[in-house]
Amino acid sequence: MATSGAAGREPPLHWFQRVLDSITFLVLLGVFFPTGLYTVWSIVELRDLPNFGDAPHGALHGTLPAAAATTRAADAATPAVPGGVTVEMRSLAFTPRVLEIPAGTTVTWVNQDPFDHAVAYGTPDTPAAERLFESSGDFGQGGAFAFTFDTPGTHDIYCSTIGHYAAGMAMTVVVTEATP
Repeated sequence: MATSGAAGREPPLHWFQRVLDSITFLVLLGVFFPTGLYTVWSIVELRDLPNFGDAPHGALHGTLPAAAATTRAADAATPAVPGGVTVEMRSLAFTPRVLEIPAGTTVTWVNQDPFDHAVAYGTPDTPAAERLFESSGDFGQGGAFAFTFDTPGTHDIYCSTIGHYAAGMAMTVVVTEATP
């Protein structure tokens, strides 16, 4: 025999949840406002968390689940060159932003973000003939790219992943003469 009363009932859906569950709404949002769809999708992913502090790092960036990201990072990990210098790529920035090194030093850039980065020489406008190296190509969390600077001078470096340079992801490497 079924019991009546509020104990066996599901709570009514909030009006916003009904809109989010509507396929028509999501399709229209995706067509006319793709950034809005991304934002709504991020909210939907996080709605089951008890509070925002429980969200995994990068949850609003459409990243891999924490376990998958850890596996991917371990597979792509490249150790830094002994005696060289390591630059972290984190939160759409290089750390340090300005690096001074003697000629002959190897710099290793390590991606600490849960999304891809790429290391490129110069700026997007630097002609290919003037670049010391081509772009590393995109690499994921835990991945690394190394280059040895033998040419003294000031060298601009930027992330060539789409949108990252525009967001300010650039640095300067100042190479001084090597001391004997």
